[in-house]
Amino acid sequence: MSSTYRVLCLSHDPAIVIERDWHRREGAEEAVAAGIDGHPHCDLIIGAFSYPLVEIGCPATRHQPAKLPCCHGGTSWVDRDWLRVLAAGYQTTDPLVEAAVKKAHTMCWPWERLLRLRDELDLQLRETP
Repeated sequence: MSSTYRVLCLSHDPAIVIERDWHRREGAEEAVAAGIDGHPHCDLIIGAFSYPLVEIGCPATRHQPAKLPCCHGGTSWVDRDWLRVLAAGYQTTDPLVEAAVKKAHTMCWPWERLLRLRDELDLQLRETP
């Protein structure tokens, strides 16, 4: 299955998909490294779309103009479904699930970033009383 790669800007809430396509991961990674017009200081990620979104990449830290807690030398890719499970874990009141989320390596994916991806991830959000 081939994917189309697009850059998403998480500095917007909800995230916006930037209207340019790449047919290779490397093309999107190079574009983020070079800078995306109109998004010079933004929190950018890369989405692999086989419609729907199937995988998400957090670009190399050195290419991220936004200040993020993550630190990796290359793009860190994660499956969309894992992020959905993580989002559910962030919203739980179950102490065992809360403990598991705290132990998970989530530096790239704090709740604030996932929440901005709610439309692309089709997240189910817990209603607040």
